[in-house]
Amino acid sequence: MLESLSSSLRERSGGKLPFEDLAGDIRGRLDQIFENKRMGADLLFMITYMASIITSDVSRPEIFAFTAERKEYVTSKYIGKVERFVKRWNYNYAKALELVAERTKNAMLSSMLTRYGNSISSGVPDDEFIRLELSTVRSVYRNHFEQGIEMLKKWGDAYIALMLSSTIVSIIIMVSVAIYAPTDLDSTLNSSYLLIIGIGLFGIITMYRSIPGDQKCHDNPTKGSYEQQTIKKLERIILPILGISIIIMFILGFNFGVIFLVIAILLAPLGIFGFIDDSNIIHRDEDFTTFIRSLGTIMGGKGLTVTTAMGEIDRKSLPVLSEFIDAAYSKLNLGLDDDMVWVRFINDSGSNLIYKYLNIFRDSVKLGGNPAEIAKVVSSSMLEQTLLREKREMLATGFIVLLIPMHVAMIAIFVFLFQILISMSHAVTSVMESFSASSGALSDSSANVGSSMSGMMNIFVNFPEEKMGFYITMVIIIITIANIIAGKIVKGGDNYMYYAFGSLLFALSGIVYIVTPFVVDMFFTIPTI
Repeated sequence: MLESLSSSLRERSGGKLPFEDLAGDIRGRLDQIFENKRMGADLLFMITYMASIITSDVSRPEIFAFTAERKEYVTSKYIGKVERFVKRWNYNYAKALELVAERTKNAMLSSMLTRYGNSISSGVPDDEFIRLELSTVRSVYRNHFEQGIEMLKKWGDAYIALMLSSTIVSIIIMVSVAIYAPTDLDSTLNSSYLLIIGIGLFGIITMYRSIPGDQKCHDNPTKGSYEQQTIKKLERIILPILGISIIIMFILGFNFGVIFLVIAILLAPLGIFGFIDDSNIIHRDEDFTTFIRSLGTIMGGKGLTVTTAMGEIDRKSLPVLSEFIDAAYSKLNLGLDDDMVWVRFINDSGSNLIYKYLNIFRDSVKLGGNPAEIAKVVSSSMLEQTLLREKREMLATGFIVLLIPMHVAMIAIFVFLFQILISMSHAVTSVMESFSASSGALSDSSANVGSSMSGMMNIFVNFPEEKMGFYITMVIIIITIANIIAGKIVKGGDNYMYYAFGSLLFALSGIVYIVTPFVVDMFFTIPTI
């Protein structure tokens, strides 16, 4: 049915679906944005791989062929294009690199390909160029990452200010509604929604584009660390329950604060496991830098196999990774397949850096490279990334410490004022009813005074409590979701960090939403006549 509908639409519109070109352009732009996020790290991975395999004296065609097969790097497809130009169209490597560089939209990769082509044209040996290029790429990556951290720091502060401004605008709109009671209330509230969403999107997109990507978890969808596998199992149970619970509670008219708390409670297990896994991966990556350098040095210095060299590594210097090393060592001693053992090691660690750099080390050793030199190259590149990650963690901690109290303050101010306006509306309505009941017994002059007073106080009588209650809830939801995404962007990590921030911020929003009416009734009692 859908195919016939698609075919008929194509026939009527000249062979294309409506907005097909626009959708393709949007998809292409998004793909380019996501690719650029990964480009800096993947370029470092690729050059590290090249610098590692050249220790085994591979030829230029082998360098390009082996690198093009590394599909886990987004940069490898461009090396594959160079391969096709050379092998299918008989271009030389210098010209092929020049052609691919001209067609590459990413400036960092284009510059690297151009330099490589120029070095080949100048007769510079590949090993000499790649070693120098590795130093260059590390410097460029470090500079790019540090600039992103500085930009993220500034835009993080700007995001907080922007969200506070949007909250103030929403408060002004709410007070204006209480005073003037506009006839076209829906359009006013819709404009406020669009304004808050627009401000949030602007801040989030700007922060997202400020810093290069730092993927912590590997891409294996079926395997991972204990925490990652637990999260995947719990997702199948918790997320459907969460969706059904929200729908049922909304239909039954539950207090939105209770709904927020239910969301927080259901997301809490996912968030806790996610936070634990994120912390574990950070520490495992730090230990792996020491492990791979020690392993390569022992293998190269004593001429030992991987299994024997692992037995001589000091486990005391690797407090987090030691259990994984012991597990791999025992399996290798039993004579199990090396590839399967190391795949299990990578899966259990859950780390993207361990996945990338361990494969670089093992491939280079298999090709006959010097383990000590390979380990030095690999550990140096990985150390560069782990040190930069520490800087980002410091920034993320500061941002989160600021974000959480500001989130509570924004929600609390908003809800407090709403409850105060409701109390004032009820008090004024009560007074107006008293004036109306006694107006017949007043003299003419007193009636004039009563009618004048009635006109002055009529501004709070028509406060649309139900509509504004829904407005408050929607604004809280928008602000909470925006802050969840902002926290995830600054903190980094896998998508399970959404659960961690979602559980925390929805819990705070729910508590404020539930507690505020009682606090207002306790401390803001408005006297009536």
